[in-house]
Order: sequence, then C-alpha cells, then structure tokens
Amino acid sequence: MAARVHIIRHGEALHNVQRGYPHRDPPLTKAGNVSTKRINLTIQPDLILISPMTRTIETAINMFPSLTETGSFHVPVQIWPDLREANDAVCNKGLSRKELASNFPQFDFSECNEEWDYPEHSTEAAITRAERVRRRLKGLSATYSNIAIITHRGIKAFLVKGKRFGLAETRCYRFATEEEAQNDNIRRGTNSDTLEEQDFGPTVLILDQSQRKDA
Repeated sequence: MAARVHIIRHGEALHNVQRGYPHRDPPLTKAGNVSTKRINLTIQPDLILISPMTRTIETAINMFPSLTETGSFHVPVQIWPDLREANDAVCNKGLSRKELASNFPQFDFSECNEEWDYPEHSTEAAITRAERVRRRLKGLSATYSNIAIITHRGIKAFLVKGKRFGLAETRCYRFATEEEAQNDNIRRGTNSDTLEEQDFGPTVLILDQSQRKDA
C-alpha cells in the first residue's frame, strides 16, 4: 500500500486570539490544548515530524501523550526546521536550539540552527522549501507507511493544494504517481494563502481519495 502523509495544523495559540501578538513563539491557549487532545487520527503513525515551535510541539504532545517521556519513543520523532511557518511575523519566530532543548529535553533539535536566524520569507524560497520537504518525505515513504506532520497553515499552503487548514485540522495525502505528476490539473493549483497559481511539484502530494471532500 502506498504511504500516507497526515498533515495536522497546530491548535489555537495565543497569536490566533490576540491579533498583533507581540511575542515570539506563542504557546497553545487553553482551548488549543483541549482541541488538540481530541485530534484522532484513523491510524497510528510510524513516524512523527514536527515544526520546531512551541505550539506545534505542544500539539504533538497532546496528540501523542507518550512524547512527554524522555528516552526513546515507541514511534520515531524528528524535528524539521523546514516545517516552520512561512511568514515573518514576530509570532512565527522561534527560540534558539538551547532554549528549545531546555523546554523540551525529550526531543532532538540538532537540525535546528543554534539561533532562530532563518532567512526572511519570500514566495520563491517557500516554494523551494516545500518541494524540499516533499522530496524528503517521499524518500522516507519507502520506509514508513503513515507519516504524521504537525505544522502551520502558511507552509501548508505551499506544500499541498486545497482550501486553508483550520486550527487543529488534519488531512491525509498520498504521493502522485509518475503519470499523475505530469498532469497539470493535478500538479498546478491555487496557493490558499497567496491566492496565486502555483506548481506543487515536481514531487506532488494528492489528497487521499477518502478525504477529497476536504479539498
């Protein structure tokens, strides 16, 4: 069976309810913690990938309580800086590697920069980053059959076609076949944030047939 990629947007965080939130890396609100504890994937993932921000890490821990434990997890977990948000607002600037490791010592942040000094956002860079993520995911899909990704609305808009993700929303995708990836109707679409037409390839993720009503 082809691998499935389950993309989850984090739950409600402080910046989602306090417009103009002036601080870096806001945590989940009380409502965000409640809603993310209720996220129910239809399968148990065999790999979990998380953006290195407090709200995505807290969402992952709420979804998978075993991630509170130190030591090796039953399911492999990786922190990917490329899953960070695609927007330069202060709320989307994260913590240093040392601070992240202090707050969440159970995770490996070795892929993260020592300081949160990633390049400023641009559409071109986000498109490139999204393809880099998809290509890396496709490589992992040879080993893992159900990959869960906890990330953000903005970068999701560059990763896959479809309407905007709601808070704590999850959707399931599969990789396009070689033939499908050559089809412009499958490969091209509207970016749900920029509202501009975008090429979502050459590595393409397609909404799983059972969830096409969410496209």
